[in-house]
Amino acid sequence: MYINQGHKATTVLSILSLPRSVYYYQSSNAPKGRRITTHTLKTSGESICDSDVVAIIKAELGIEFIDYGYLKMTHHLRQKYGYIINPKKMYRLMKKHRLLYKPVSRLPKNKLWVNNCVPIADKPFSFWEFDIKYMYIAGEDRNALMLTVIDVKTRIVLGWILQDRIQKYDVIKLLAQIFTRWKLPETITVRTDNGSQFEAQLVRDYLKEMNVIHEFCHLATPEQNGHIESYHSIIERTICRSYEFKDLKEAKDTMHRFVSFYCSERIHSGVGYTSPFKFAFALGVDAKYLCVPKDSSILSTNSYYNYSEENTDLNTFETTLNNGQISTNIKSRISVQF
Repeated sequence: MYINQGHKATTVLSILSLPRSVYYYQSSNAPKGRRITTHTLKTSGESICDSDVVAIIKAELGIEFIDYGYLKMTHHLRQKYGYIINPKKMYRLMKKHRLLYKPVSRLPKNKLWVNNCVPIADKPFSFWEFDIKYMYIAGEDRNALMLTVIDVKTRIVLGWILQDRIQKYDVIKLLAQIFTRWKLPETITVRTDNGSQFEAQLVRDYLKEMNVIHEFCHLATPEQNGHIESYHSIIERTICRSYEFKDLKEAKDTMHRFVSFYCSERIHSGVGYTSPFKFAFALGVDAKYLCVPKDSSILSTNSYYNYSEENTDLNTFETTLNNGQISTNIKSRISVQF
């Protein structure tokens, strides 16, 4: 105002203790930061235009069971195609072309967290989590139940069953097959919720005989079983919301394909953005033990997809019943069920 009245600018600025640069500054209105790149380099030195990168992203998202967000897609393109791309650019490209997930509402952060809710696994197959999930069979208008056992350290699916109902006998059957198939450490801890199948005295006695420590989550604390809850949330998002099954067989066939993809190909942030099998192999697990478990409710000599066909006779539950994995006491209490 005073300057507009004819007073010298230097005098007015001096009285107001303002530097002249503040008064004379004129914004260029140009975007700040580096200019947005239009091409992406590959490790081979080849330059790919962003429109082609977006086409690749769309193609990858069209592959069955791939539902990656921008961060996992960044690692996926780096590993599969050798792209030199950072998460910031991946986010920009996927946001521009509406390839991101819809934002998820978050609860307030000022909440009290439970102590020691995350299990500590110091080596592969030493700590397991298992839980049951409903899967809707649209063609029959009913739910089926799926029981999954997952290894905390490697995120490998050790075994699973999908059937009309799951009882305590089914839990023992699945665990017995896992003990037979995998090369396991001497000390194992398992964690479950308080479902009736897991609280059953028969299951607890079986785990005790196998020298397995059985932990129960506190009531209404799914975060204490977070790894298996996370796995089941992936199934909910990738399978349950994308498929309508005409019958239980179709659901099982889809799960066979998914578990194979999950263990051998799907990258996981919890294991360094690689697949569970690759992570386990890097930790020294013998490759011949890295199998993809099929639905264990199928009692046949082909209960697993194996990378090698050796030892497939060990995969039958009948063999498990007779090889010492189940004691005479436990066997007599469940023999009427099989």
